[in-house]
Amino acid sequence: MSGGALHVHQATVGELQTAASTVLAPLAVTAPRALTSTGVEAGAFRADIDAAAVGRAAVARIRGSGHLVERSARAISSTDPELLKITLHRSPEPAAADQGGTQSRAHSGDFVVFDMTRPYRLAVADGCDVMAVGISRTELGRHADTVAARAARRLPADSGAQAVLATFLQGLGSHLDELAGPAQAHAGDALVALLLAAFTETEPGRMDTATELVDRIRVYVLANLSDPSLCVDSVAAAHGISARQLHRLFRHTGIPFAAWLRGERLARIRRDLLDPAQDGRTTAAVAARWGLHDPRHLARALKSQYGTTARDLRRER
Repeated sequence: MSGGALHVHQATVGELQTAASTVLAPLAVTAPRALTSTGVEAGAFRADIDAAAVGRAAVARIRGSGHLVERSARAISSTDPELLKITLHRSPEPAAADQGGTQSRAHSGDFVVFDMTRPYRLAVADGCDVMAVGISRTELGRHADTVAARAARRLPADSGAQAVLATFLQGLGSHLDELAGPAQAHAGDALVALLLAAFTETEPGRMDTATELVDRIRVYVLANLSDPSLCVDSVAAAHGISARQLHRLFRHTGIPFAAWLRGERLARIRRDLLDPAQDGRTTAAVAARWGLHDPRHLARALKSQYGTTARDLRRER
């Protein structure tokens, strides 16, 4: 999802389907027709929808009448983004989740994950209050498979990282209109970090050592992004492995180390260029803060990554 926030009050079923398909991927939304004893429809469907991009994730809150959301095999296309959908349920009645033969009933305060590359069904009752996050598998890196493996299984949000994530999402749902520019980017970073904390908890001794090493390397690199000498050789040496081993580790994450490093630097440079508080600093100074000291390289990299220039980014605000 890109652009500004989306708000639809008293939406029809069709409007909810259009909004959900726009924010995430093609979905079918239907609602049961409750009839009175005289055969007249008991109540009109209604739903309030609030949605916005938060960093590189899409966040939506849906409140209102009960409905069924389906992602059918026919609706799935090879051109669709590979998204994971994480839902937080605050409805008084449980929701029914079904994906790949796994079924569960999500009660108020439960998370449920759906892999949007596969068919699924989610039925919510009247009075629904659901927060939904759509996030690319790429954003979660190697952890994407760990999160996807929880598809259609309820995860209570009553303690630990799950409770922190739930509180954070509820706050987002109430303040989507107030996030823009650097604030939105920072909130997006926090959202990804909390998702990983909540959904990748592993029992001691059960952590994949390769995954653990990649995580340690990422933490090290992010703590040293301002160092212009940061490269494959220096990072590998700092962790007692060869450059070849480092390349192999990151190849399994789906993105080469150099590309990941460049992307992290560019994301922070872009964030600072969009921040009015950084107006007193030159573009070169902003880039140098994140380890890039070649203005020509920066210009090409920003154009390639975001299709824009540093000057245009500062004009966008």
